[in-house]
Amino acid sequence: MPSLARASQIAVIFTLLLAGCNASSPSEPSAPIPLVLQVHYRTALGPVTVGNSFSLTAYVFDSDGAYEDVTSTATWSSMNPAAVRLTTPPSRFTAVAPGLADVSVTYRGLVHAVPVTVIEIDRQFPILSVAIGDPHTIGQTSSTSAVLRTSTTQSQNVTAQTNWSSSDPRVVTVTSGAQSALVRGIGPGTAWITASFNGLSTSYGLSIEP
Repeated sequence: MPSLARASQIAVIFTLLLAGCNASSPSEPSAPIPLVLQVHYRTALGPVTVGNSFSLTAYVFDSDGAYEDVTSTATWSSMNPAAVRLTTPPSRFTAVAPGLADVSVTYRGLVHAVPVTVIEIDRQFPILSVAIGDPHTIGQTSSTSAVLRTSTTQSQNVTAQTNWSSSDPRVVTVTSGAQSALVRGIGPGTAWITASFNGLSTSYGLSIEP
């Protein structure tokens, strides 16, 4: 007949074995959750001339703090197909007529859109135009300038007199100079640089890659 101590040891071992059998297996790690969807210009984009095409990229920022390119799996559309039309899936668009259009992307319930302006080649003067500066990556800089065109043969650099602004300084900043303004990439995202001079204004979109 086993002793009381021996019986106690057997009871402890049995309890441990039973607990091990009943223990649940570790749960699988949950998939990251998409939090923010961003449309990125592949190259900086100002007003688009009728007949020209452009492509866009979509990134999603998830709960793991990572960026993922979802361009090919997202759904793209133009809110004004009379001005901008999706011509080559997934994300190549063509300007078909003067006007404004929001180009949008949808991914797993998230939606983001960017505006696109379509113009004709011939416009009335004066025209304020900018040489596009596109740093494209964080920490890089690129120059832009503003030119006032008063006829097909006459123009003037008005960069120093132009009011420059960024729609989102967390993405890009712009600093005016005598002959050029400096655009600096700050963080990932999409923003618009606007130049204003004597009642005229023009803008272009650009994206800083993650």
